Amino acid sequence: MTRILTLIIIVLAALLVGIILYPQIQENRPMPIRFAGDSSVATLPLLVAIEDTLFVKNRIVPELVYYADPDQAFADLFAGKVDVGIFPWSTVFKHLSRGETLRVFMAVEFRPALPVDALARSKKSRITKITDFKGKRIGYPPILRDYIAPLLSEMGIKPTDVKLSEATLTELTRKLSAGELDAAWLVEPAICPLNLAAVDTMVAMTTRYLNNPFPAFAIGFSPGFLKKTTRAQRTRLKIALDMAVDRIDGNPEKAKQILGSYFPYCQEVCGFCRLPQFQRLVEINRPAVQTLSLRALKFGIITDTIDTKGLFVEPSQMMR
Repeated sequence: MTRILTLIIIVLAALLVGIILYPQIQENRPMPIRFAGDSSVATLPLLVAIEDTLFVKNRIVPELVYYADPDQAFADLFAGKVDVGIFPWSTVFKHLSRGETLRVFMAVEFRPALPVDALARSKKSRITKITDFKGKRIGYPPILRDYIAPLLSEMGIKPTDVKLSEATLTELTRKLSAGELDAAWLVEPAICPLNLAAVDTMVAMTTRYLNNPFPAFAIGFSPGFLKKTTRAQRTRLKIALDMAVDRIDGNPEKAKQILGSYFPYCQEVCGFCRLPQFQRLVEINRPAVQTLSLRALKFGIITDTIDTKGLFVEPSQMMR
């Protein structure tokens, strides 16, 4: 009888230890995270975190999924096909009005001092002033889809007065070089490889005509990610990406080399690329985001006033 009781006590003790330790073991296991990114410079923190093994050091197994279409990426995020994504703020605003709230913990901002976007025009097109864009073939990438009509309107041009064409950044530069487009609205790293002997650029279109400074991208996850992860796991995610931003700020030249390794068409010239400002959670320019939402309402990107305060993750949700 004594042996049986002893055995029962040992088994119960083992179960108790397992119950206590199992959540900690699960929490500390490497966590797979699928990241939705695009082919713009906005994806740089993810690339740096991958190349400098910051994800690995924080027990994250990253999978980077490239999307040309931000609306599709957003839909996949809320369908659970990806976990964390980088999206134009206009995409975030549109889906917020539909009841899909991105929980934002980082942001990307364009500033006029270091223009990251440009309207590149072929010198053969003989475009010398804004009114010359009328009747011309203008291309733009999907990440600027919501802003092309407002940009033209702010420039005093009706969208119906030009021939618009949507394509990826790589395809836009090819079409511009091949003479299939007269002009293209581009974002780094598609600008630095341009042949300036054949192309002129009007830089900082976003900050000049849309919003200054221009909140370009939000980095966040769906509310479902909050439910299926622990605060400790989200802390590891935040630490990895905060460290990536530190690396970018501390050594931008190395960050540009990493950018070039992912986008070979600019590998030799990525040192000339301009980088936007990457903002951690406490650094996000929230007033500028709210101002942009009001501009989006004016531009017709959204149809109702939205409150952007609820978009941002609480610091307590990301740090232990």
